[in-house]
Amino acid sequence: MHNTASAAATHVANDMLLFLQPDIAPIDNLPAGRELSFGGPAFGTTWSVRLVMKGQTGPARLLQRREALQRQCESVLALIDQQMSLWIPESHISRYNGLADGQSMPLPEPMRGLVIEAMALHRETHGAFDPFIGEATDLWGFGPVAVPEGLPAGKTLHALRARRANTRPDFTGGHLVRKAGHALDLCGIAKGYAVDLIAERMLGEHDVASVLVEVGGEIKGHGVKNNGMPWWVDLQWPDIGSDIRLRVALHGWACASSGTGERYFELGHRRYSHAIDPVSAEPVHRDLGGVAVLDPLCWRADALATALLVAGRERAIALAERLSLPCVLHSAPESQPPYYSSALQRWLSDD
Repeated sequence: MHNTASAAATHVANDMLLFLQPDIAPIDNLPAGRELSFGGPAFGTTWSVRLVMKGQTGPARLLQRREALQRQCESVLALIDQQMSLWIPESHISRYNGLADGQSMPLPEPMRGLVIEAMALHRETHGAFDPFIGEATDLWGFGPVAVPEGLPAGKTLHALRARRANTRPDFTGGHLVRKAGHALDLCGIAKGYAVDLIAERMLGEHDVASVLVEVGGEIKGHGVKNNGMPWWVDLQWPDIGSDIRLRVALHGWACASSGTGERYFELGHRRYSHAIDPVSAEPVHRDLGGVAVLDPLCWRADALATALLVAGRERAIALAERLSLPCVLHSAPESQPPYYSSALQRWLSDD
């Protein structure tokens, strides 16, 4: 899926659906300052921030503020990387995954809090989202570990499933216990969490009125621009043949996506996606090609998008309705029309 932030014209074409949250509050005072933007590389992808200042500022001061705000964002990204990156050998997550079965270690904040939330979400989604899928991810070549070409042997998969059966890591005395078969992998949640932290940091600045934050396609908006328009995002899935565009207003909400066309390899006549089924420990081979989820918390939207993709259309619909998730599900191949959850349909605007 491609996320494109836009000022958005009011015209909506025939092939576009416009979504606006139903409980949006009136805006009394519009921000009067300039719009700033900055970004860079992070987590093997890119990040960007667009924000509107509260009042008018001279060019020299504006440049100083831009540089200071960018440094703050970069410090947040560095913290997430140092704690949660599987590609940094000395990161806290790499040190945890290097423990032997039964060993444990304390986790620093904010990583500890995020792992607790991820474990709760595993229960909430009935196992569709699993933060301890790392060994299976590595086995299929989607992690930092180099693997031989070809598919994993059947006996290797069977052994991994046996290690994962009937056991789960947990906290004991404040320490996270390592369990064989359950390497920690926060790739399905860390980008969204970084978005949340950056947005919170920017909105905490006295002279920032509104902000749009994006990391690797996960995106969150707060407030409105100085023309009174909210931050808009256009959602498209060109890789699965969808011609319908969705334009969503992000006003205190985040949007995250997941799709089988994002990272994959092909062997024979089958595509093997980066989305791993926690039960089979194999890439999903189901009937969904793309998912987008809206939530006030970007880390939650990020994880739930993964969960819905892994679940498959029928289970994903049930999960979305049970949790009242504003979301859209695209089939792959597009044999069925997109599914708009009941919660998302309440966002549909006729304007």
